[in-house]
Amino acid sequence: MPTTGGSVGTGEGPDTELRAEFVERDLDRHLALFHESTATQLDAVSEFLAHGLEAGHRCVYLADANPPSRIEDALREAGVNVTARTAAGDLVVRDASAVYLDGGFDLDATVSELRSEAEQSALDGYKGLWLAGENTWAFDAEASFERIVDFEIEFDSACPDHPVTALCQYDLRRFDGSAAAKALRTHRQVIYDRALCENPFYVPPAEYRSGTEEQTDARLMLEQARELAESNKEINRREQRLTVLSRVLRHNIRNDLNVIHGVLDTLVESESLSDEEVAHVTTALKHANAVVETAEKARYIQQTISNSDVEPTPLGQVIERAATEARATHPDAQVQTPESVDRVVLADVNLDVALGEALRNGIIHQDGPSPEVSVSVSTPTSDTVRVEVWNDGSIPDHERRCLHEAGETPLTHGSGLGLWLIRWIVESAHGKVEFVEGEDDMTRLRIDLYRIAD
Repeated sequence: MPTTGGSVGTGEGPDTELRAEFVERDLDRHLALFHESTATQLDAVSEFLAHGLEAGHRCVYLADANPPSRIEDALREAGVNVTARTAAGDLVVRDASAVYLDGGFDLDATVSELRSEAEQSALDGYKGLWLAGENTWAFDAEASFERIVDFEIEFDSACPDHPVTALCQYDLRRFDGSAAAKALRTHRQVIYDRALCENPFYVPPAEYRSGTEEQTDARLMLEQARELAESNKEINRREQRLTVLSRVLRHNIRNDLNVIHGVLDTLVESESLSDEEVAHVTTALKHANAVVETAEKARYIQQTISNSDVEPTPLGQVIERAATEARATHPDAQVQTPESVDRVVLADVNLDVALGEALRNGIIHQDGPSPEVSVSVSTPTSDTVRVEVWNDGSIPDHERRCLHEAGETPLTHGSGLGLWLIRWIVESAHGKVEFVEGEDDMTRLRIDLYRIAD
C-alpha cells in the first residue's frame, strides 16, 4: 500500500520550478525527457518521481546507464525518503535490461508486463503506476530502433484504461539526430532544458509512419518546442495578471464611484448651492457616470472576447439581430437594413456584437433628435463580402485612430472601446475594418469579411 505522512519533502530541490509544472499541469500518460548531461537528467527525473510519489502513485525506475545508487541519491536530493519508500513498495528501482531484454526484446511481452504492473499497482491501492526508464538499453537490443519506436507507439494503446504515466529518457549524446527525432514524434509532451513542453511535432499513433520524417535535427526541434512552451507560458501569465488587474480595477471603480455618485446626487439636490456650484457638481456627476460606463464596457468586452470562435455565419441573420437590439436601446433612431441578405461569411461568433457596436457608434455621433443609420451589403470581389454602416456626421479622430494603430496611445485611452471591440471581432476572422468618408457628408464604417461559397 502507498505510504503517507511526509516521506516526500517539500523543501527546495534541484529543480523546484519543474516540480511546480508537474503539479500545475495535466501530464500526458507518455512523456519523453531529452537531455545532454547526467545532472540535467537526474534533476528532471527525480522531480518527476517525487511528484508521482507525493500524489500517491507507485513509482518504478528502470535504470541502465546510471547505477541504482546514483538514482537514489538524486531522489534524496529531491526530498524523497528513499529507505521508507522502498521498504513500503512505493518505490522500485529495477534493471532496465531485465525488463526489456530478458530473453531478447519482445514487444508484446514487454507491453504485457507493463500492463500487469499497472493493474497490480491499482489492486495494491495506488492511484496509478509511474514509470521512468532510461532508453540506453536499446543499444544492446538486437531489434532495430524502428522496432523500439514501435514499442513506444504500442505502449500508448496498450492499457488506456489504467492510470499509467511513463517518462522515457533519451540521451542526446548517444542517440543520433534521426533516432531522437523519431522518438520525439511519438511523445505528446517532452521535457527539455528543464522545461515541460507540449510537443508541436507529435504524431498520433494512427498517423505515424516510420521513415517519413521531413526534419531530423532533433536539437532544433526541441529548441523550437521549448521556445514555444516559454512563449505560451508568458502569454498565460500575462493573461492571468491582466484578468486579475482588470477585475480588481473594475470592482474598485464601480464601488468607489457609486459612493461618489451618491454624494454628488445629494449635493445637486441641496438648496444651499449656488447655480454655479450646481453646474460644477453636475459636470462632475456626468464624468463620474462616464467612468462607470467605461468600466462596465470593459467588463462586457472581456466577457465577449473570451467567448470567441470563427465559423461560417449567415450574414442576414446577424444584421437583423444587431438592428433589433439597436432599435430597442435607441427607440428614437431610424435603423435601415437590406430587405434580404443570403450571403454566408467566415466570421467570429460575436459578429452581431460588432455590428451592434457599429450601429450604436453611428447613432450616438449624430446631433439630431431622430438619428438615422443604414446598413448596406455588397460583394466587392468574388471572395469577400462588404458590410457598411453609414450615417450623417463624423467620428472623433481620437476614436477613429484605434482602427489604424496596433495599440492604445495617450490620446485614445479610455474612449473608443466599442471600436476596439469591433476591430478585434472582425480581425479574429481575418477581416478588415475601416472608416470611409464620402463627398455626401456621410461617414461609413466598412467591414470586409471572407465569403463562404454557396
